[in-house]
Amino acid sequence: MKLRKFHTVIATFLIICFSSLSTIIEVSAQNPPVSQSDRVVENPDIVPMYTGGTPEMHRFISNTLSYPADAAERNAQGLVVYTFVVEKDGTLSNFNIIHRADPLLNEEALRILQNMPPWRPARHNGEIVRSETYVPMYFKLNKNAQYTTRPSSSATARAYAKTDQSILENSEIYTIVDKMPEYEYGEKELANFISYNMRYPKEALQQGIEGRILCSFIVGNDGSISNIEVVSGSNESLNNEAIRVLGLMPKWIPGENNGKKVNVKCLLPIDFTIDEEPIPALTSSY
Repeated sequence: MKLRKFHTVIATFLIICFSSLSTIIEVSAQNPPVSQSDRVVENPDIVPMYTGGTPEMHRFISNTLSYPADAAERNAQGLVVYTFVVEKDGTLSNFNIIHRADPLLNEEALRILQNMPPWRPARHNGEIVRSETYVPMYFKLNKNAQYTTRPSSSATARAYAKTDQSILENSEIYTIVDKMPEYEYGEKELANFISYNMRYPKEALQQGIEGRILCSFIVGNDGSISNIEVVSGSNESLNNEAIRVLGLMPKWIPGENNGKKVNVKCLLPIDFTIDEEPIPALTSSY
Protein backbone atom coordinates (compact mmCIF):
# COMPACT_ATOMS: atom_id res chain seq x y z
CA MET A 1 0.00 0.00 0.00
CA LYS A 2 1.40 3.35 -0.98
CA LEU A 3 0.41 6.76 0.29
CA ARG A 4 0.72 9.53 -2.28
CA LYS A 5 0.81 13.29 -2.08
CA PHE A 6 -1.48 15.60 -3.95
CA HIS A 7 -1.87 19.32 -4.52
CA THR A 8 -4.90 21.44 -3.75
CA VAL A 9 -6.07 25.02 -4.13
CA ILE A 10 -8.80 27.48 -3.01
CA ALA A 11 -10.75 30.46 -4.30
CA THR A 12 -13.65 32.71 -3.31
CA PHE A 13 -16.47 30.39 -4.36
CA LEU A 14 -14.37 27.40 -5.31
CA ILE A 15 -13.11 25.50 -2.32
CA ILE A 16 -10.43 22.94 -3.07
CA CYS A 17 -9.45 20.46 -0.39
CA PHE A 18 -5.80 20.07 0.46
CA SER A 19 -4.04 17.20 2.11
CA SER A 20 -2.29 18.37 5.26
CA LEU A 21 0.77 16.36 4.29
CA SER A 22 3.86 18.45 3.67
CA THR A 23 6.06 18.31 0.59
CA ILE A 24 9.83 18.50 0.93
CA ILE A 25 11.22 20.98 -1.58
CA GLU A 26 14.76 20.38 -2.75
CA VAL A 27 16.74 23.24 -4.26
CA SER A 28 19.62 22.65 -6.62
CA ALA A 29 22.29 25.17 -7.48
CA GLN A 30 22.44 23.84 -11.04
CA ASN A 31 19.69 23.18 -13.54
CA PRO A 32 19.29 19.43 -13.94
CA PRO A 33 19.41 17.93 -17.45
CA VAL A 34 16.20 17.20 -19.32
CA SER A 35 15.45 13.52 -19.80
CA GLN A 36 15.45 12.28 -23.37
CA SER A 37 12.63 9.88 -22.54
CA ASP A 38 8.96 10.78 -23.03
CA ARG A 39 7.86 8.28 -20.41
CA VAL A 40 5.50 9.60 -17.73
CA VAL A 41 7.25 8.81 -14.45
CA GLU A 42 4.76 7.51 -11.91
CA ASN A 43 6.73 8.13 -8.72
CA PRO A 44 9.38 10.79 -9.36
CA ASP A 45 11.99 11.66 -6.76
CA ILE A 46 10.67 15.25 -6.68
CA VAL A 47 7.02 15.74 -7.54
CA PRO A 48 5.83 18.55 -9.84
CA MET A 49 4.67 21.73 -8.14
CA TYR A 50 2.92 24.95 -9.04
CA THR A 51 5.60 27.60 -9.50
CA GLY A 52 5.69 29.78 -6.42
CA GLY A 53 4.03 27.13 -4.27
CA THR A 54 0.59 26.78 -2.77
CA PRO A 55 -0.01 30.46 -1.86
CA GLU A 56 0.59 31.55 -5.45
CA MET A 57 -1.75 28.82 -6.69
CA HIS A 58 -4.42 30.15 -4.33
CA ARG A 59 -4.04 33.63 -5.78
CA PHE A 60 -4.22 32.36 -9.34
CA ILE A 61 -7.40 30.39 -8.64
CA SER A 62 -9.01 33.32 -6.84
CA ASN A 63 -8.27 35.67 -9.73
CA THR A 64 -9.24 33.19 -12.46
CA LEU A 65 -12.38 31.60 -11.04
CA SER A 66 -15.75 32.54 -12.45
CA TYR A 67 -18.50 30.45 -10.84
CA PRO A 68 -20.93 29.59 -13.68
CA ALA A 69 -24.06 31.69 -13.19
CA ASP A 70 -26.41 28.89 -14.22
CA ALA A 71 -24.70 26.48 -11.84
CA ALA A 72 -24.99 28.99 -9.01
CA GLU A 73 -28.70 29.53 -9.70
CA ARG A 74 -29.26 25.78 -9.56
CA ASN A 75 -27.14 25.56 -6.40
CA ALA A 76 -24.86 23.14 -8.25
CA GLN A 77 -21.92 22.08 -6.09
CA GLY A 78 -19.56 19.16 -5.87
CA LEU A 79 -16.09 17.72 -6.25
CA VAL A 80 -14.24 17.79 -9.56
CA VAL A 81 -10.93 15.96 -9.92
CA TYR A 82 -8.73 16.12 -13.01
CA THR A 83 -5.46 14.33 -13.55
CA PHE A 84 -2.92 15.89 -15.89
CA VAL A 85 0.67 15.54 -17.01
CA VAL A 86 3.22 18.18 -16.11
CA GLU A 87 5.51 18.25 -19.14
CA LYS A 88 9.26 18.72 -19.01
CA ASP A 89 8.83 22.43 -19.79
CA GLY A 90 6.24 22.76 -16.99
CA THR A 91 3.19 23.07 -19.22
CA LEU A 92 0.11 20.98 -18.44
CA SER A 93 -1.37 18.41 -20.81
CA ASN A 94 -3.38 15.18 -20.99
CA PHE A 95 -6.27 16.38 -18.83
CA ASN A 96 -8.49 13.53 -17.67
CA ILE A 97 -11.48 13.91 -15.38
CA ILE A 98 -11.74 11.14 -12.78
CA HIS A 99 -14.51 12.60 -10.60
CA ARG A 100 -17.38 14.66 -12.01
CA ALA A 101 -19.83 17.19 -10.64
CA ASP A 102 -22.18 19.43 -12.60
CA PRO A 103 -21.05 19.72 -16.27
CA LEU A 104 -20.60 23.48 -15.92
CA LEU A 105 -18.38 22.98 -12.85
CA ASN A 106 -16.39 20.33 -14.71
CA GLU A 107 -15.82 22.83 -17.52
CA GLU A 108 -14.81 25.63 -15.15
CA ALA A 109 -12.31 23.43 -13.33
CA LEU A 110 -10.77 22.42 -16.65
CA ARG A 111 -10.65 26.04 -17.82
CA ILE A 112 -8.78 27.04 -14.69
CA LEU A 113 -6.24 24.25 -15.10
CA GLN A 114 -5.73 24.98 -18.79
CA ASN A 115 -4.97 28.63 -18.00
CA MET A 116 -2.40 27.88 -15.31
CA PRO A 117 1.16 29.08 -15.94
CA PRO A 118 3.88 26.44 -16.23
CA TRP A 119 4.62 24.36 -13.14
CA ARG A 120 7.99 23.30 -11.80
CA PRO A 121 8.41 19.91 -13.51
CA ALA A 122 9.18 16.66 -11.74
CA ARG A 123 12.67 15.30 -11.33
CA HIS A 124 13.80 11.71 -11.29
CA ASN A 125 17.30 10.28 -11.13
CA GLY A 126 18.70 13.78 -11.48
CA GLU A 127 16.75 14.60 -14.66
CA ILE A 128 13.68 16.66 -15.50
CA VAL A 129 10.88 14.28 -16.47
CA ARG A 130 7.19 14.15 -17.37
CA SER A 131 4.95 13.22 -14.45
CA GLU A 132 1.24 12.97 -13.71
CA THR A 133 -0.49 14.65 -10.80
CA TYR A 134 -3.99 15.82 -9.96
CA VAL A 135 -5.89 18.66 -8.31
CA PRO A 136 -9.20 18.01 -6.52
CA MET A 137 -11.57 20.99 -6.62
CA TYR A 138 -14.66 21.23 -4.43
CA PHE A 139 -17.16 23.81 -5.67
CA LYS A 140 -19.22 25.09 -2.76
CA LEU A 141 -21.68 27.99 -2.53
CA ASN A 142 -22.99 27.66 1.03
CA LYS A 143 -20.67 27.08 3.96
CA ASN A 144 -23.40 25.06 5.67
CA ALA A 145 -24.20 22.90 2.66
CA GLN A 146 -24.40 19.20 3.48
CA TYR A 147 -21.96 16.78 1.95
CA THR A 148 -23.29 13.69 0.26
CA THR A 149 -21.74 10.50 1.60
CA ARG A 150 -21.38 7.51 -0.65
CA PRO A 151 -23.27 4.76 1.19
CA SER A 152 -21.52 1.53 2.05
CA SER A 153 -23.09 -1.88 2.38
CA SER A 154 -20.61 -2.71 5.12
CA ALA A 155 -21.89 -2.12 8.64
CA THR A 156 -18.27 -2.10 9.82
CA ALA A 157 -17.33 0.65 7.38
CA ARG A 158 -20.36 2.70 8.40
CA ALA A 159 -19.31 2.40 12.03
CA TYR A 160 -15.73 3.46 11.33
CA ALA A 161 -16.89 6.38 9.14
CA LYS A 162 -17.88 8.24 12.34
CA THR A 163 -20.54 10.23 10.53
CA ASP A 164 -21.70 13.20 12.61
CA GLN A 165 -24.55 15.09 10.98
CA SER A 166 -24.44 17.78 13.66
CA ILE A 167 -21.03 18.92 12.40
CA LEU A 168 -22.21 18.96 8.80
CA GLU A 169 -25.40 20.85 9.57
CA ASN A 170 -24.42 23.17 12.39
CA SER A 171 -20.70 23.87 12.15
CA GLU A 172 -18.58 25.87 9.75
CA ILE A 173 -16.26 23.57 7.86
CA TYR A 174 -13.17 24.98 6.19
CA THR A 175 -11.07 23.45 3.44
CA ILE A 176 -8.15 25.88 3.51
CA VAL A 177 -6.97 27.62 6.66
CA ASP A 178 -3.93 29.52 7.86
CA LYS A 179 -2.56 26.38 9.49
CA MET A 180 -3.73 23.06 8.08
CA PRO A 181 -4.37 20.03 10.34
CA GLU A 182 -1.44 17.68 10.85
CA TYR A 183 -1.02 14.09 11.89
CA GLU A 184 0.67 14.45 15.26
CA TYR A 185 3.69 12.32 14.40
CA GLY A 186 4.28 13.57 10.87
CA GLU A 187 3.71 12.43 7.32
CA LYS A 188 6.06 9.45 7.45
CA GLU A 189 4.40 8.03 10.55
CA LEU A 190 0.96 8.55 9.00
CA ALA A 191 2.03 6.42 6.06
CA ASN A 192 3.42 3.82 8.48
CA PHE A 193 0.19 3.87 10.50
CA ILE A 194 -1.94 3.20 7.43
CA SER A 195 0.41 0.50 6.13
CA TYR A 196 0.54 -1.26 9.51
CA ASN A 197 -3.22 -1.26 10.03
CA MET A 198 -4.23 -2.05 6.46
CA ARG A 199 -5.70 -5.50 5.89
CA TYR A 200 -5.92 -6.16 2.18
CA PRO A 201 -9.44 -7.53 1.51
CA LYS A 202 -9.18 -11.25 0.83
CA GLU A 203 -11.38 -11.33 -2.26
CA ALA A 204 -9.61 -8.35 -3.79
CA LEU A 205 -6.25 -10.00 -3.11
CA GLN A 206 -7.41 -13.27 -4.65
CA GLN A 207 -8.61 -11.47 -7.76
CA GLY A 208 -5.56 -9.22 -8.01
CA ILE A 209 -7.65 -6.06 -7.63
CA GLU A 210 -5.70 -2.86 -7.05
CA GLY A 211 -6.75 0.78 -7.10
CA ARG A 212 -6.63 4.27 -5.70
CA ILE A 213 -9.21 5.24 -3.11
CA LEU A 214 -9.72 8.97 -2.57
CA CYS A 215 -11.19 9.60 0.88
CA SER A 216 -12.29 12.72 2.69
CA PHE A 217 -12.68 13.33 6.40
CA ILE A 218 -13.14 16.19 8.81
CA VAL A 219 -10.52 17.06 11.40
CA GLY A 220 -12.52 18.71 14.17
CA ASN A 221 -11.44 21.75 16.15
CA ASP A 222 -10.49 19.30 18.90
CA GLY A 223 -8.44 17.16 16.49
CA SER A 224 -10.99 14.35 16.31
CA ILE A 225 -11.61 12.55 13.01
CA SER A 226 -15.17 12.25 11.71
CA ASN A 227 -17.34 12.00 8.60
CA ILE A 228 -14.99 9.72 6.69
CA GLU A 229 -16.25 8.98 3.19
CA VAL A 230 -15.05 7.68 -0.13
CA VAL A 231 -14.97 10.37 -2.77
CA SER A 232 -13.64 8.15 -5.55
CA GLY A 233 -13.17 4.39 -5.53
CA SER A 234 -14.35 1.60 -7.81
CA ASN A 235 -14.09 -1.46 -5.56
CA GLU A 236 -16.35 -1.67 -2.52
CA SER A 237 -14.10 -3.93 -0.45
CA LEU A 238 -11.15 -1.55 -0.93
CA ASN A 239 -13.43 1.43 -0.20
CA ASN A 240 -14.59 -0.15 3.05
CA GLU A 241 -11.07 -1.04 4.14
CA ALA A 242 -9.86 2.50 3.50
CA ILE A 243 -12.68 3.85 5.67
CA ARG A 244 -11.94 1.33 8.42
CA VAL A 245 -8.25 2.23 8.59
CA LEU A 246 -8.88 5.98 8.60
CA GLY A 247 -11.43 5.43 11.34
CA LEU A 248 -8.62 4.04 13.50
CA MET A 249 -6.56 7.22 13.30
CA PRO A 250 -5.91 9.02 16.58
CA LYS A 251 -6.62 12.71 16.96
CA TRP A 252 -4.71 15.09 14.72
CA ILE A 253 -3.35 18.51 15.55
CA PRO A 254 -6.35 20.66 14.55
CA GLY A 255 -6.21 23.34 11.90
CA GLU A 256 -6.26 27.03 12.78
CA ASN A 257 -7.67 30.09 11.09
CA ASN A 258 -7.06 33.61 12.40
CA GLY A 259 -5.58 32.04 15.53
CA LYS A 260 -8.70 29.95 16.21
CA LYS A 261 -8.96 26.17 16.01
CA VAL A 262 -11.54 25.19 13.38
CA ASN A 263 -13.09 22.19 11.62
CA VAL A 264 -11.25 21.34 8.38
CA LYS A 265 -12.24 18.94 5.61
CA CYS A 266 -9.25 17.07 4.16
CA LEU A 267 -8.69 14.69 1.26
CA LEU A 268 -6.35 11.72 1.41
CA PRO A 269 -5.63 9.35 -1.49
CA ILE A 270 -4.66 5.76 -0.66
CA ASP A 271 -3.21 3.38 -3.24
CA PHE A 272 -3.86 -0.33 -2.82
CA THR A 273 -1.12 -2.25 -4.58
CA ILE A 274 -0.27 -5.95 -4.47
CA ASP A 275 3.43 -6.71 -4.16
CA GLU A 276 2.99 -10.43 -4.52
CA GLU A 277 1.16 -12.96 -6.68
CA PRO A 278 -2.59 -13.13 -6.01
CA ILE A 279 -3.47 -15.91 -3.57
CA PRO A 280 -5.56 -18.73 -5.03
CA ALA A 281 -9.27 -18.72 -4.31
CA LEU A 282 -10.51 -21.35 -1.88
CA THR A 283 -12.19 -24.30 -3.55
CA SER A 284 -14.25 -27.09 -2.07
CA SER A 285 -13.73 -30.75 -2.89
CA TYR A 286 -16.31 -33.46 -2.41
